[in-house]
Amino acid sequence: MQAYNRRTVLAALGSCGLLAVTPRPAAQTAWPSKPITLIVPFAAGVSPDVVARLLADKMGQALGQPIIVDNRAGASGIIGAEVAAKAPADGYTLFLPVESILGVLPHIYAKLRYDPLRDFVPVTQVAYGPFYLVTAPDQPFKTLAAMLEAAKAQPDFLTYGSLGVGSGAHMRMVMLSSMTGVSLLHVPYKSSPLPDVMSRNIAMAFEPATTAIPLVRSGKLRALAVTSATRQAALPDVPAVAEIVPNFDNDGWMALVAPAGTPPAVIDRLNAEAVKALKAPEVRSRIADLGLQAVGSTAGQCSALIKSEFDKWGKIARQYQIRAD
Repeated sequence: MQAYNRRTVLAALGSCGLLAVTPRPAAQTAWPSKPITLIVPFAAGVSPDVVARLLADKMGQALGQPIIVDNRAGASGIIGAEVAAKAPADGYTLFLPVESILGVLPHIYAKLRYDPLRDFVPVTQVAYGPFYLVTAPDQPFKTLAAMLEAAKAQPDFLTYGSLGVGSGAHMRMVMLSSMTGVSLLHVPYKSSPLPDVMSRNIAMAFEPATTAIPLVRSGKLRALAVTSATRQAALPDVPAVAEIVPNFDNDGWMALVAPAGTPPAVIDRLNAEAVKALKAPEVRSRIADLGLQAVGSTAGQCSALIKSEFDKWGKIARQYQIRAD
């Protein structure tokens, strides 16, 4: 019998395709290896957009990849939320919602294509800030107490504007009405109601601090009260609603989230860089200029906040049968 050495046998097997060759595993590409998109569900220039760009710039530098802000405005933030919820969970899409998008709208729209608790994983609470109740300077009522007295004297006579059913301004007025027993007439708008507040076509509106503060300082609007638990340094003469309506405390907030299923290691890195960015003095100062307070929470704390707000606004929506469709 002819003798075959090992090298000869292996060569023969290989030529017949019988020798299995195990490929080396491909090296995984480190995250992030390409630009990241941050979806903002509002137009450029409003406070969530300004905050998003501050955060994107600082975090992008730390991550070594640009974070591109993608404004998907419309439908009270629903358009942006639905796009973000359906994005790949690969760490390259982020979303910056406000409290109404995650806490309110899911309770009042029956056909939303996103679920705030199922479709997103929290990264961090970014910031919070109050709303101001504003009127025209020449309105006959000059204080919150006087407005409430006028509203009680004439139910459904005084009007207020908002960006639509379920918006932050609308729900805060619902809460104020429920806690004081007054009945006001809601006028929903597709754009800012402030021009009609200034011209006295409507009586008042709750407005986020970012836009309210400069208009009050310029004399174009009068601030009757602020929704935070205490007065704010930006407008120290404006009382808190709680000074007239005990236990009223209703700041707005914004968060950074990612599509559900984003790898935990990516969420951890995003949280670390977001918190660092929000602690940077120049970022905190700029956010304070907007009338907001930078936060930078853990992902767990952000998750608890979203769940708490979801439950709170759901109870109010059911109690007052607030529906948008």
